[in-house]
Amino acid sequence: METTLYTIHQRRTGDAVRVIGDGRHALAVVPPVWALWRGLWASLIVMIAGLVGLAFVAPAAVGTLYLGFVLLAFLEGATIERAELWLRGWREIAVAEARTPEGAEEAWVTGHAVLTG
Repeated sequence: METTLYTIHQRRTGDAVRVIGDGRHALAVVPPVWALWRGLWASLIVMIAGLVGLAFVAPAAVGTLYLGFVLLAFLEGATIERAELWLRGWREIAVAEARTPEGAEEAWVTGHAVLTG
């Protein structure tokens, strides 16, 4: 099994951490569902507003925009998630290489993660 790089994020106030791994997510083929599943409300609103708005202006181009959202979510989903967390006040505190998100969190707790912030 391969290892993946994970970034570990923490709120400015609080002990909760969130682990985001570089990789592909299966739900990225349905970007609004992917955004909803990951709790990315701003991204979900942008996707729906873009698709609905384009449906009124140029209905034939909706499929192209949807394909663009699919590619963006599939290829850069982790970056989108990190950016949205940053907007909500989370900060990146460490990077860890692990096989699972739980392994990355364990590396953070035991002090084996590389501190970034």
